[in-house]
Amino acid sequence: MKKNFVIVFSAILILASCGQKQKETPTIVRPVKIATVESSSQINKDFSGIVEAVEYVKLAFRVSGQIISLPVIEGQRVKKGDLIAAIDPRDIALQYAADKAAFETAAAQLERNKKLLERQAISVQEYEISVASYQKAKSAFELSTNNMNDTRLTAPFDGSIETRIAENYQRVNSGEGIVQLVNTNKLRIKFTIPDAYLYLLQTKDPQFLVEFDNFKGKTYTAKLEEYLDMSADGTGIPVTLVIDDPEFAKIAQDIKPGFTCSIHFSANVGPMLNEPMTVVPLCAVFCENEGSQLYVWVLNGNKVEKRAITVMTPTGDSSAFVTSGLKAGEKVVVAGVYQLVEGETVKILD
Repeated sequence: MKKNFVIVFSAILILASCGQKQKETPTIVRPVKIATVESSSQINKDFSGIVEAVEYVKLAFRVSGQIISLPVIEGQRVKKGDLIAAIDPRDIALQYAADKAAFETAAAQLERNKKLLERQAISVQEYEISVASYQKAKSAFELSTNNMNDTRLTAPFDGSIETRIAENYQRVNSGEGIVQLVNTNKLRIKFTIPDAYLYLLQTKDPQFLVEFDNFKGKTYTAKLEEYLDMSADGTGIPVTLVIDDPEFAKIAQDIKPGFTCSIHFSANVGPMLNEPMTVVPLCAVFCENEGSQLYVWVLNGNKVEKRAITVMTPTGDSSAFVTSGLKAGEKVVVAGVYQLVEGETVKILD
């Protein structure tokens, strides 16, 4: 009797449980932030550069002597023809006077012999000797004249005294440097880019903006002057720019070789691509297990799907430039990409 009661009670429990509605496991809806994939082929990069002089020269006397005037100082701006330095001309002046007298005497003798030869009062040989004497005296006088002129050292172009090598009252030899003069109106910018960015320089009309560290907030346009198509020592590709902005003239005199600057580089790589390039926020891109393949989560309805993409090496403005895998207008997840799984239901946050 007791056994039958247990069986009946168990059956009642089973029937009761079957009659109750089973509880379903709730679906987790993860909130996400998204961004729209945009079409873009404009790549922006920033580099650091240094100012160099295009035209510079170490000025020196062509004659030896003691400096008696050195009116310039380092950093001083000079005009073409301004006096840089002068040496004591007394010894050279004495030689100049002697050579001048000898030249005038030889010239007078040549003129007399020319008239005598016309009257056949002297031989042709005597006349030729006077011609040779005249030429010798003339050369000596011209050399002395040059030496006198060379006692004064003047600026060959407008510029700035970068370095003063000698001091006043110092005795210097011919060819010994006195000052280094740079043309501050002709400056160039040197910087280096990684080898992987070489193709950016080969785009049509790359754009460069230069911002000097001493003049923050103001940029000046520059044009590409030259670059090497390979890295000589593995440190990158040297690039040279020339500033062609008319506004630069306002501060040119305050910019010196050795100053540092920032270069804002922009290039349109669209014509070089087989298909349109898209741009997504860099935070949308991820990889798995330290692999090389990159992915994004693409919104498909209210679910996400993992999409393999190909990213171009350069990035700028916290963006990744994608050459394949995405189309403009698609939506990608930009936050919490490592917490999502394939096919997961999501809710878009405003």
